[in-house]
Amino acid sequence: MTFNIWRDGTQVENGLAKIVKHIKFINPDIVAIQELKKPETLKNITNLLGPDWTGIYNTINATYPDNAIITKHQILDNTVSKVVKGIGTDIQLNTGHVISFWGLHLYQLSYGPYAAQNKLVTKHEQIMKGEMMDGMFNGDIWIGSRVQNIEELLSNENFQKSIQNADQKPVILAGDFNCPSHLDWTEETKDKHGGWVFEWPVTKLLTEKVNLIDSYRHIYPDPAKDPGETWSCVQKSSGPEWSYTIPEPQDRIDFIFYKSHKLVPVHSFTYSGTEPLAQLPNAYQNDFPSDHHAVVTDFRLVIEEFARL
Repeated sequence: MTFNIWRDGTQVENGLAKIVKHIKFINPDIVAIQELKKPETLKNITNLLGPDWTGIYNTINATYPDNAIITKHQILDNTVSKVVKGIGTDIQLNTGHVISFWGLHLYQLSYGPYAAQNKLVTKHEQIMKGEMMDGMFNGDIWIGSRVQNIEELLSNENFQKSIQNADQKPVILAGDFNCPSHLDWTEETKDKHGGWVFEWPVTKLLTEKVNLIDSYRHIYPDPAKDPGETWSCVQKSSGPEWSYTIPEPQDRIDFIFYKSHKLVPVHSFTYSGTEPLAQLPNAYQNDFPSDHHAVVTDFRLVIEEFARL
């Protein structure tokens, strides 16, 4: 499961309790969390979930952890690895099998769909600039562009080892990417994307450079039939500058990727609770504590057994 908890759940009433409620309802084995504002929030979440749950968070930015991973299984502490916009670790399942799990929350500014819907934008290069810009400093910490975030991940020694060993130790990469997928902006869907067919570089890098597979799009290969939009469950219109009268671009920007012949995705879906959601600016009473749909993928772990003859 990947779950943006919308500023520690502070944007809805009793947000912490609602975060826990929905994780319990889904009952996932592992959750990639984004927008964790304070370490104590993670501790509160795992305490409320129960004694089986534990978690880790990114410590690169002491004032804003952002990325965290929680699980009902055993986190192997000596395997934790951090990049500016993500965190990874090996997790030993109750079966004894180990997987490499990574969570990301990529750079949020220069949002590509806004450029694509801007009638003054006439060239692919203009949209691409936002994906590849030089980023910015947050205090002493360099926050690169989305492409730079992924390039940092791809150059991480532990991630490289995980990819190389994926057939022995499956890899899962999940998170809020703040950009659409190149698999979604196709000729068949261009009418809803400002007329653009666009190869978003972040997802393309992951699928072409390290052969990660988009679990949702693997199960639902037709983006016109199954768009799987995750942004946004509460923001269908932009505002408040325009009093929420301008449509907000809706896209699939939260993903669960995987790599290994030992993993078979059997079910993938978006989730935003079971109750109707009020739209911004009236979302505070909502039961679901996020502005993103969560994404959940169920995997079957293929266990190879050998007979000694």
